Amino acid sequence: MVVLTVGLRLAAMMGHTKARAAWRGRKGWEERIASAEQTARRNGKKGPWMHIHCASLGEYEQGAPVLDEWRTRNPDTPILLTFFSPSGVEGVRETHADHVDYLPFDRPLAMRKWAQALEVSDLILVKYELWPGLIRSQLDAGTRIHLVAARFDHDRHPMGWTGAWMRKHLKRLTTIQVQDEASAIVARSRGVIAEVTGDPRVDRVRDNVQSAPPKKAAAALDQIRVWAGERRTLIVGSAWPPEWRALCDIASTRKGWAVVWAPHEITGRHVDEWAQHPSAVRFSSWNTEASTPPSSESSILILDVMGILKYAYGLADLAVVGGGWGQGVHNVLEPAAFGLPVLFGPSIAGFREVDALMECGAGRLCKSAEDLVQGATEWMENDGSRQKAGSAAARWVDTHGGAACHIADVIQMAAPTIST
Repeated sequence: MVVLTVGLRLAAMMGHTKARAAWRGRKGWEERIASAEQTARRNGKKGPWMHIHCASLGEYEQGAPVLDEWRTRNPDTPILLTFFSPSGVEGVRETHADHVDYLPFDRPLAMRKWAQALEVSDLILVKYELWPGLIRSQLDAGTRIHLVAARFDHDRHPMGWTGAWMRKHLKRLTTIQVQDEASAIVARSRGVIAEVTGDPRVDRVRDNVQSAPPKKAAAALDQIRVWAGERRTLIVGSAWPPEWRALCDIASTRKGWAVVWAPHEITGRHVDEWAQHPSAVRFSSWNTEASTPPSSESSILILDVMGILKYAYGLADLAVVGGGWGQGVHNVLEPAAFGLPVLFGPSIAGFREVDALMECGAGRLCKSAEDLVQGATEWMENDGSRQKAGSAAARWVDTHGGAACHIADVIQMAAPTIST
């Protein structure tokens, strides 16, 4: 943690935006936590806090269903939501938590102060958020600690050969809840007891399908719907340059199709370059107040705004999810929940939901740009095959929900005195 802290400090001093936000955002946490405690009590919240900690906004997709379930069961309990990364603190727009903040850096003095700042009955760590100082200080304070939505592999930390020290801390947790049986087997092989309760991201995407989008998102969806008209729609979600190079011209060769292109990073040189394509138009250039979408003669819509993609999948017929030619494929569950077959690149290590979609015929791994074009073309040209694969995707999501409820059950069983 010392190396990480020094590195962040240096990066912040050199002007790195996220590092600066992470460093500055932690200043004043003691005053903010004290204020949150006072506000919660004024609002009628009773008893010790429930604390949920996520690394970033991505992990919050797994933590949010658990938070929501806990709020439903315990409406009067104060809930604290913390993040390590600025993407979480700055990105969360709606939450049932009573307070959202950064977790201090995992140094002994800071963690002792943190443990003294609030009375916490239960601490929920999402997926991989294992900070030794936090764990030790909270255990010393009598807090029950739960790791949820965890996924373990033999060759990955903390189950790999470098993880012996961290496994000692794992064995001290109150409950360890994993996404699947494969993870439980890996844990048991290292002497760690784990219970399979599932992946709450499935609950998150199911809720997204079943809930009405916010007003601004609904207005944007109406515009996209008008723009697409009678055309079928391919949506490329969380896209990077490799997906663009492979598919930027596919709509012009497939009559009756349009492409919604959602960059993973909505600004930057590559997005500006994509907008120069003769068939492309940027969503942000529309007169959204007047609801006047551009001419449907354009076949590529660059969705360069935040908060729309997870709803826009509901307008599409086929999806490509980016990241598979980079550090790892992004969220394939969002399109699958809407009944879309999904294509992606080869970087899928550790993403078991990707393996599951491939097994049921709803996902296709594409090793090269040529494979991606071929796979997309086959599903674009064959309605029956595409619809069958999409039905398989929706069915898999429907049958793997309920993790948030299972996780909350286990946590409550660990503390039978908590009122229900």
